[in-house]
Amino acid sequence: MQTTIYNVGVYARLSREDERENESVSVENQKEMLIRYVKEQGWNLYEVYVDDGHSGTSFDRPALNRMIADATDKKINLILCKDLSRFGRDYIEVGRYTDIILPSIGCRFIALQDGVDTIQHNNEMLMIFKNVMNDFFARDTSNKIKAVKHSTFKTGKYIGCYAPYGYIKDPNDHHKFIVDEPAAVIVRRIFDMRYQGYGFRRIASILNEDKIMPPRDYYYQKIGKPNPQYQNHFWNDGTIRVILRNEVYIGNMVQNKTGNLSYKNKKMFQKPKEDWVRVEGTHEPIISLEVWEQVCKLDNAPSRPKRTGNGEISLYGGLLYCLDCGFAMRFQQEKRNFPKAGLVIYQSYLCGNYGRSGRAACSTHTIYSYRLSEIVIADIKQKAAMVESDEQDLLERVGNRKTAESQLQLDTLNAAKRAAESRHAELERLIQSLYEDKVKAKITEEVCTRLINQYEAERREKATEVQELTAQIEGFQTEQSNTQEWIKLIRQFKDVETLDRYALLTLIDKIEIGEREIIGNQKQREIRIYYKFVGYIG
Repeated sequence: MQTTIYNVGVYARLSREDERENESVSVENQKEMLIRYVKEQGWNLYEVYVDDGHSGTSFDRPALNRMIADATDKKINLILCKDLSRFGRDYIEVGRYTDIILPSIGCRFIALQDGVDTIQHNNEMLMIFKNVMNDFFARDTSNKIKAVKHSTFKTGKYIGCYAPYGYIKDPNDHHKFIVDEPAAVIVRRIFDMRYQGYGFRRIASILNEDKIMPPRDYYYQKIGKPNPQYQNHFWNDGTIRVILRNEVYIGNMVQNKTGNLSYKNKKMFQKPKEDWVRVEGTHEPIISLEVWEQVCKLDNAPSRPKRTGNGEISLYGGLLYCLDCGFAMRFQQEKRNFPKAGLVIYQSYLCGNYGRSGRAACSTHTIYSYRLSEIVIADIKQKAAMVESDEQDLLERVGNRKTAESQLQLDTLNAAKRAAESRHAELERLIQSLYEDKVKAKITEEVCTRLINQYEAERREKATEVQELTAQIEGFQTEQSNTQEWIKLIRQFKDVETLDRYALLTLIDKIEIGEREIIGNQKQREIRIYYKFVGYIG
């Protein structure tokens, strides 16, 4: 009888999850035990294949792939590993290898400690059982890791590998961020450009023109290594979009945005927003909440501001609307040469509906930019003066009175909420008491059911009433808070003499321009300025 000569491929694997078990599963321990066994059997050791740090649920591992290729090329005809879990933890894939792939290429497989040997046919049930248990172990481990991660997310601790651009990990606690000022300057500049109405691609173009290093290159420069992944080191609109939509820059930690399809399939997918874990105030913000909110609004802006001849956004771009038809006003620029003054540039706005469809749609509503600025500055100063002279009167004019009447309204809502909460709690006690009386046979099941249905219906009504009252109270308080915010804001511009995009976007939501009318001997027009937080103040 001819003796088979075995050329053995020893396989060892260790994942990060396995490291938590004990020293017996270490790569060195596996190698030592298996090599000793090969020598005892008098076999030829061809190579030791090691996958260190690779999960057993995936069969796309470098050393495993190389070993199977060597078996296919007949370089080895026996694969030896410590146990089935070292070869893999997916019972379907392990079975496919041991039952189909390896026998078809004439390769024997031994899992030493599990007593599994593919040339023996009396241990097939044991191998199936072991494979299933290893798969269950992988599933259980995956679930435990997810639970630990989710718990960590809820505490606001960061568990990612790299801090977002603009931050670095705190050396004393890698779960926290501290501001990286050189990068934070660029983040503020990005938000400032977006605040002024610049698009994502335009912002990226400006940063590239100024030779600002993009985030990944910046990271590798800080650690003193070349960027291994990219040939073209440029900002792009996608990078800008990610930065502008990341709440990390207002001090919030938002995690659990992505996940794996399963513990076997590591392909990533984006989770719905309701699954995200958001914790506020975990670190120092780079961007103010006011700037963040304004930038968020631009994503849903109804019009795109037009640019001037030098590529800048016009001063009132995206803020002006026709009072009569509601269309956005269109920016236009005209150059005139005068004998004495030379070249003069006139900037104005006209109704976009008129500009598109002519007088049948609307009239021109034309207004010069300089004249509009005079009107807006005068209105800002007037409102600021009103705040200084009679704040209470202004509060009443914007509909947010801190008078006895409005305070009475708030007190009434709070009293009604307390009464509803009290009755809701009382009904829950009554329902619990009915169950106890039924168990003790103090009342019949019929009476118990009837009363429970009655109390439960009222309890649901009270729960709804509490929610509605809470919403009314919060809305009332938000209005008062918004008015106070506007008063604080308008005071900052009481001495304004010139307007820029920052001042306009900080103070104003929109401006509506009416058509000029001749009343008597004078030309007049209605202009409505809608301020942040409070809207139009007549």
